[in-house]
Amino acid sequence: MPSIAPSQLTLSFEPSLPERFPTLRAYIAHRTPLLNKPAKVIAADMDMSPSTLSRKLNPSDGDTQRFNLDDMEAFLESTGDAPAVIEYLAAKFMDSPDARKARVLSKVERLAEELSTAMASLKASA
Repeated sequence: MPSIAPSQLTLSFEPSLPERFPTLRAYIAHRTPLLNKPAKVIAADMDMSPSTLSRKLNPSDGDTQRFNLDDMEAFLESTGDAPAVIEYLAAKFMDSPDARKARVLSKVERLAEELSTAMASLKASA
């Protein structure tokens, strides 16, 4: 019978949300198709056509349609996606590169210690 490890080591090297999405609008445009509610239903809840919502979330150069704060409130009312929006805003405005670097360094040091302990245990049982 195979033994099951008591915990699993997970490393994430993905960039932060603001590094992947330079604006909140871009993040919302990315999230919209991932939500449980179809974009056309979200648009209807926001009292606009699906094409207008699409234009507001993905404006082309010179486009006059903008995703404004009233749209944001209607979007959040329709989708309930406030936690994701707050997560993005917190990552963008409440986190500094120095704080992020310190967290990553602390995590790497902790993981290195765990790896060292695991290696010693494996060598002892071999």
